[in-house]
Amino acid sequence: MESLLKDWVRRCEGKPIPIMAHSVDLLRKLTQQEDTPLNDIVDVIEQDPGLTVQLFRSCNSKGKNKLQREVTSVQQALMLMGMRPATNMAMQLPTINKSLPEAARQQLLRTYCRAYHASMQAVLWAKHRRDMTPDEVSIATQLHFLGEMVLAMHAPEKLAETFILRQEKNIASEEAQYLVLGFTFDQLSMALAKSWGLPSIVIDALHGENAQHPRAYGIMLAVQLARGAAIDWYSEKTRKVEEQAAEWLNLPVDQITSECHQLAVKLARITHYDGVLQTAALLPQISANEQISNTKSNHTSSDAAICLVPQVNLIKETMLRLQEAVKEGVTPDVLLNIAAEGMHDGIGLNRVVFAAVNPDGNALQARLIVGADNDPIFNRFHIRIKPGNLFYHLMEKTQAICIDDNNREQFWPMVPLEVQKLLQTDSFMAMSIFVHKKSVGLFYADRHTSACQLDSKSYQFFKKTCTLLTQALISTANSKPGKLAS
Repeated sequence: MESLLKDWVRRCEGKPIPIMAHSVDLLRKLTQQEDTPLNDIVDVIEQDPGLTVQLFRSCNSKGKNKLQREVTSVQQALMLMGMRPATNMAMQLPTINKSLPEAARQQLLRTYCRAYHASMQAVLWAKHRRDMTPDEVSIATQLHFLGEMVLAMHAPEKLAETFILRQEKNIASEEAQYLVLGFTFDQLSMALAKSWGLPSIVIDALHGENAQHPRAYGIMLAVQLARGAAIDWYSEKTRKVEEQAAEWLNLPVDQITSECHQLAVKLARITHYDGVLQTAALLPQISANEQISNTKSNHTSSDAAICLVPQVNLIKETMLRLQEAVKEGVTPDVLLNIAAEGMHDGIGLNRVVFAAVNPDGNALQARLIVGADNDPIFNRFHIRIKPGNLFYHLMEKTQAICIDDNNREQFWPMVPLEVQKLLQTDSFMAMSIFVHKKSVGLFYADRHTSACQLDSKSYQFFKKTCTLLTQALISTANSKPGKLAS
């Protein structure tokens, strides 16, 4: 996966993201007028995610010293660059209509539409939270779609294939992406964001484990709302996102649903994406003051027809990488990443979490998550270690468990109700990690759906990976003593 991502970063190096001709026309008119408000220019740029990307890439290319403040909003970027130079830059960029074939053009415009919709929903929620700088949230949400933008440009057929797997086979989004591409949209977004020096808030919101932080959580929810609504506003998944947002903001779910729908309609009226079906078109006609009824979707959930399976060559590669990483003197975080990616890519486990023991020793908090890019609520993975529950016993010494049909009746009642609700599956495997007889955390993994069951072979690979990781962590601690748990 890492080599695939590096190849895509190299492929995109020096290549601009095309923008909409409509944006260039508007900028030209606005800059020719005297006393044009800065906010008018900001609005045009923010409605064109491609132009937003290029603006931040340009600001970064000028370099910044250690004392310079990070540029995190379009307004800041314009003040740094100047409105006239920014407009001149836009006029020199390729436009979508002239630079892309039809399939890529349509895919990219659909992505722009989703990205802008998500950014405005995130701003709405940020204002509910009284966030002092919601414009930063807006940009971070748009740039969350960076990987999808690049794929739309260079591999529209692959992008379409992931959508088909999701809709027709009911494969979870991140797994469909992995099956087709070998990585997820978010992983490509993160690789590009790091390479291009994009704001840290962008990168933070691409780490699933950061869902525990309010800003990142709001961005993740808004991204999933926009993606879900583009298919069906009334699906179980879209409604779940609205319910999560309502619970998070402590507002009635009907209010959140109504506001989301009305905002989508407003955006459809003020934006221009050249023939792309706006998300609001999937809603009934509504007026500004009308409440939205909780309409039932015709789409029903079903189990996935395709499951990830162990790939022995990738499992062996993981084992080798762990051994080589110790010799190279890497950090514990690098070792954890190697193990987690190996569990997902090699063993074929859909969701993998390393949860570290908190400083008080009474809870496990997600430190690393792989395979749950599109599930913000799961990304808030947190388990209390209370006497009597399953995880309390797991953390007493190095041991592992796999809950399946053979032992569920015995062990499932020991899983706290709040954890059962979090997991949304009653089959999983877990193993505690100890370094020098001290508990540092626990690896959790599952296959997410009832159609993709855990098996003994995968469980053995999982335990072996955890054991090798533990040995690597001990070797690292011996050579570079340090604190693993956060």
